Formats: sequence, C-alpha cells, structure tokens
Amino acid sequence: MAPYHIRQYQNSDHKRVLDLFSRGMEENVPAAFRHMLAVPQTLLSLFGVLVTIVLVCGSWLLATACSLLILLCLWLLVWLSWRKYVATCLQTDLADITKSYLNAHGSFWVAESGDQVVGIVGCLPVKDPSLGRKQLQLFRLSVSSQHRGQGIAKALVRTVLQFARGQGYSDVVLETSIVQYSALALYRAMGFQKTDEYFVSAITRLMALSVLRFTYSLPIAWEPGM
Repeated sequence: MAPYHIRQYQNSDHKRVLDLFSRGMEENVPAAFRHMLAVPQTLLSLFGVLVTIVLVCGSWLLATACSLLILLCLWLLVWLSWRKYVATCLQTDLADITKSYLNAHGSFWVAESGDQVVGIVGCLPVKDPSLGRKQLQLFRLSVSSQHRGQGIAKALVRTVLQFARGQGYSDVVLETSIVQYSALALYRAMGFQKTDEYFVSAITRLMALSVLRFTYSLPIAWEPGM
C-alpha cells in the first residue's frame, strides 16, 4: 500500500468525500440486519408467525414463505433507514463542507494516498456543552475499505484530538451506532469513554439500533500562576 498523509479538506475533494462516506455507511447495513435478528423480540416474533401459520393453515411451506417475506421486509427497513441517514448527511453538512466545517470554527481533513482521498474526518464545536466544559464533536470518520488496517482511522482521530488541544477544548465527543463495531473498538482503544446511549426514533428502537455517545477528556494545560 502507498503511504498516506493527512491534510485539510479542499473543494476539489468534495465528490470523493461524498462517495467515500456513502460507501462506508452502506457497509453497515448487513451488520445492522444481523443485529436486529439477534434481538430476542425479533426472534420470538418470527417464531410466533411461523407457528401460527402452521397451526391455522397446516402448511410448513406457507409458513416458511411468509417468514422469508418478513425477513425481506426487515432487510428493506434497515436498508431504507441507512439510506435516509446518508441522504440527510449529504443534504446538510456534507453539501458544503467549507461552509459547514471550515467556516464554522471547526475543521475537516482528508487522508490522501497516491493522490486519492482514502479517509475523512471532521469536527465542530458543541453548541450547548456540559456546564463548564468546552467541547468539540468529531464527525464523519470514514476510511476506504481498501486502505483499512494501516492506522489511517487512528491517525485521523489523533488529528482531531491535536486540533482540540490546540484550540483549548476540554473534551472531544462523538456519536456512533451500536453496529459500527470497528469504530467502537477504535474509540475505546484510544481512550474514549461511553457516556450515553439512546434511540433516534421509535423505528430504531424497534430495530434495536441505538446510538452510543463517547467522550475523550483532554488534560488541562498547566499555566503559570495556577
């Protein structure tokens, strides 16, 4: 693999950034589907439908067909949910990255390898931080599937942490879904602590797809006279 370097976002990167983010998010659909199927209430519901149809119609074939149809509907529900999230991001902060990040007291970086953007990350100040805290939120971390395992994601997160230290922030916070397993492992390994867990909507609660909030507390710089 070619070496990489991290630099600030340029407008010419926009198309590649959108493509990288979209592809990275769509990779989570299978994991989200498997996670939903592993939830006890989902398994019980599928089993209940199967048993009910067998008892009422006496047909295992019909019961199996209905179960497969339900699974297909659940897959579409997960896929549409992720597609909606991606579309929302593309139409909001990622529509104009310079305006949303660079001109809003935040920043946005890309990891470049062989003249190709292979990783992205952004950050913005938290508008209503915890009392007495100055917090920066990490957004849109993503690395191309062909360039994982090289430490690019970790380097991008460290770039955000260094930026936060330089700007005098007390914490870096972020949110990620419960099925983004690689991201969860990365954040925990780098010292982020889970501080909250919630569901965005009734549908995500039904799908058992919670959002986890993490916080990384930065050391307070010592100043003369303190």
